[in-house]
Amino acid sequence: MQRTLGHYIDSFAFGSPLEIRCDNEAFQRISDEWVYPRIKVTDTIKRNGFKGSCHHIHPVTLFQELLTNPKAETLIKANNIELLRYLCARPAYKSDIDKYWNTIKIAKCNGYEFKDVRMWFDYIKMLERMGKDLNSPSLIAPQDLKTAHDEYVEKVNRQRVKEHKEANRKKAEADQAKFEEPKGRYIGLSMTDGTIRLHTLDSVAEYYDEGTKQHICVGSSCYYLKEDTLVFTATMGGRTIATVEISLKDFSIIQCRAFANGVCEYAEQIAGIINANKKMIAERTESRRVSV
Repeated sequence: MQRTLGHYIDSFAFGSPLEIRCDNEAFQRISDEWVYPRIKVTDTIKRNGFKGSCHHIHPVTLFQELLTNPKAETLIKANNIELLRYLCARPAYKSDIDKYWNTIKIAKCNGYEFKDVRMWFDYIKMLERMGKDLNSPSLIAPQDLKTAHDEYVEKVNRQRVKEHKEANRKKAEADQAKFEEPKGRYIGLSMTDGTIRLHTLDSVAEYYDEGTKQHICVGSSCYYLKEDTLVFTATMGGRTIATVEISLKDFSIIQCRAFANGVCEYAEQIAGIINANKKMIAERTESRRVSV
């Protein structure tokens, strides 16, 4: 029937003739509801496992899968409805079924009941990421899925941190030459007022270490590649109290950050140390300009 142009998408013009129409949202919604209790399906659909219930799967999707996908037929005949729903939900989920089909069969052979299918697939993907054996029943068919899932969430997070650090290390090695070109003349620059000591960060690795230690982005945001600024670490009694970025144009402080970008209570004292040593910084700056 034709639809009416009303507020509800499931309103039909009951006086309109029945015609073959293109599938659309309205028909999908109607056909997935309990509209009429008796239905007829082809013998092929019955042969492929359909016994009268769509199991809350859209009929068009279910019948398409039963007619074209042997895995859907296997799942409905084995009454693995949760896996069948997952397969029919979206193309990406269908790909998961195809990819991990052997793992699914091993889990089923070992008596595993698929209750929270999405969590199980998340868990299997984490096992794969960690290089685990997806044919091992003890791993793929856990007695307590949530506990096993949460355990591997922690493992994957630790692995990601490790990989991130390794990526940073490799990036630091690659960027070291770029760092030394504009900042090489400032390496080893140090100044103090007897209480607070300022020292340049002298390698890309030191920028990343400072960023990790102080919970700031001086490393991850590549401050070491800024040509017109210079970064110092400020310490007092061997303890880092601030990370200081100054301009190489006028030697003014651009920012002075305590732990986690906090306000440094010694900012004025640090500014005094910088002002007292402008000449020393300027000499190295001029030396760099002459060489360029």
